[in-house]
Amino acid sequence: MNSISTALPCASKKILISVFGLSEYELRLVRSVLSLTMASGRKHSYALFDASQAADPDIVILDPDNGQARAALQELIATRNIPEPATVFISNAGQAKPGKYHLLHPLVPTKMLALLDQVADELEKVLPAAFPASAAVVQKADMDKAAIVQPLVQKNLQAAAMQTAYRALIIDDSPTARIKIDLELRSMKIASDCAETGEQALQMLEKKNYDIIFLDIVMPGADGYEICKIIRRHPQTKRTPVVMLTSKSSPFDRIRGSLSGCSSYLTKPVEHLKFRAVVEKTLTAGDAIFTMDKNQDLAMGI
Repeated sequence: MNSISTALPCASKKILISVFGLSEYELRLVRSVLSLTMASGRKHSYALFDASQAADPDIVILDPDNGQARAALQELIATRNIPEPATVFISNAGQAKPGKYHLLHPLVPTKMLALLDQVADELEKVLPAAFPASAAVVQKADMDKAAIVQPLVQKNLQAAAMQTAYRALIIDDSPTARIKIDLELRSMKIASDCAETGEQALQMLEKKNYDIIFLDIVMPGADGYEICKIIRRHPQTKRTPVVMLTSKSSPFDRIRGSLSGCSSYLTKPVEHLKFRAVVEKTLTAGDAIFTMDKNQDLAMGI
């Protein structure tokens, strides 16, 4: 089965994903991840394919060891008289990995999304050859957009440079929350790692430096307030910006967050514009503190 045999008719369209052979749990997980890609700022957005739709699926996720799943895919291809879509194979560890793109059971949301983006990027490369007229329209639209956006790009060169230089740590026991924040950070070109508990995060902080930490308050084990206090007591992380995440928004929660040493506060579910504003402000403030501390150390001969 070919890995790539179709082209996206338009780079900005919603990319349709058809799934064959996944469990109900994995299907729910896929649906949740795809719904989060509709957030503003992403290059690609995805949705589950519906057989009632006129449009055909662009990418297929298939368990090749499931005979019924393979038969269902072939029936879809025959019924709609379409080429085989780009296919991502998902199998168990230790099994043969057919095709160019593959994932392992159980699905890891961030790995799945990264692979879907890779496939979508490669599909875009064949766009000019397959749809020359559409490519010309897209090119003209991009030129028009560039004429409008260029002054803003020049104005924000410093901010863009700041964004590409940072790595974040997301500490949250909710997979959905971690994916949402990871997507927001990706749109800002900020890399991220994830931890499900505060204890796991502390181990990661011992091995790697982070420029900003997103910390959920309500977690199994130590809560966010306690973890934040530990982060602030450690010489290596005491000045790392910490953004508290909570579904609560009472003044008392904000006071507790401030007392524990957090730099800023975000209420879940995180709003796109609010998130970007808080991240940019927090990182800029962190840079100012780091520069001031470095100058003080130099003045003291440290």
